[in-house]
Amino acid sequence: MSEPLSGPWLRFIYNGVLLGTSVMSARKMDLEQHPFALAVCVVGGVTAIVGLLRVLFASGQPEECRKMRDVTHGVLELVPLPLANMNLYLKSTGWSPIALAHSFFIIPLICDMVCCLAKERRDCEMSDSLKNLTVLGNIVSLGFLAFVERNSLYLRMMMVMVVVKYGMVLVDSMKENAGEDLQVCGTALFILLLGKAMDSSGT
Repeated sequence: MSEPLSGPWLRFIYNGVLLGTSVMSARKMDLEQHPFALAVCVVGGVTAIVGLLRVLFASGQPEECRKMRDVTHGVLELVPLPLANMNLYLKSTGWSPIALAHSFFIIPLICDMVCCLAKERRDCEMSDSLKNLTVLGNIVSLGFLAFVERNSLYLRMMMVMVVVKYGMVLVDSMKENAGEDLQVCGTALFILLLGKAMDSSGT
């Protein structure tokens, strides 16, 4: 992805917000009761730290900066939503096949990492298709759970991910590859809502 539309220092602020919401939400969770939701916070926190370090130290190294950007983009797109779904379904159905099925995000994640690091985002049509199907499937799954449980918080989480996924296309159409800001801010909001969902569940 190219440099964000907002510039590097606003990007620093956005990643700071992501780090803050990740830490704040993680403090509401217990490892035994919310393992996958806590993992979402860890992923959000680590990618935020990488984003902060990129602003501070990698601006003069475009190749390394591009690879870091592509990797964190793939991680933020593919990891938080399936892990959150696993914890929400675990709360609703226990260790059911539908809860465990969300773990298949590992396959498109590996494909995306190979595409970023080995292929430099060239000839990645299959990887991109797997990624899009995975994200769409998890959005539908979260929407289904929100409908079944009549949970408005889950519905808001789903809408955030819809805006992040498809709003990035609109933002990128205005300035090529400038959707990174929306992804970082949207993920921060998603993690904040996830923390509220885990806190309100009482489990």
